[in-house]
Amino acid sequence: MKKYYNDRHQLNMEISDAEDGIMHIKLHQPTGIKEITVTEATGKAIIEINRNEYNDNHRETRRHVSLEAYDPYGALVKDNADPLQEVINKEEIKQLHDSINLLKPAQQKLLMKKFWDDIKQIDIAKDEGVSKMAITKRLQTIYRRLKKILQK
Repeated sequence: MKKYYNDRHQLNMEISDAEDGIMHIKLHQPTGIKEITVTEATGKAIIEINRNEYNDNHRETRRHVSLEAYDPYGALVKDNADPLQEVINKEEIKQLHDSINLLKPAQQKLLMKKFWDDIKQIDIAKDEGVSKMAITKRLQTIYRRLKKILQK
């Protein structure tokens, strides 16, 4: 029995080997599985048509591949976005991450608490046993350092 798959690797059809000049074909369609019985000549013609269709599709997609094929999750460019602006935004985010990596570990940890964990300054101060003003001053120092790094 030969199995044929479509471009998404889903089972398309199963064709049994010829027995007494007859072939059985199971067509896997969205509506269900249909079984047909055909002559050996018709079965071989169906196999040849399927092979030709596969080769044609393969040849076309090799030449003309859309951006969606390279970016199935929409991570590169959104539908309504300006591609140039998207590239600029990604570069700015990369620069910011690189700049944060240049900070001291304690400063990085404070930024993580403030922006990623969304903890209020007063709560951070209580956890560290300092005043809210001390946390504010530390954040100001971090902002100045980041600004200095990013301006280089």
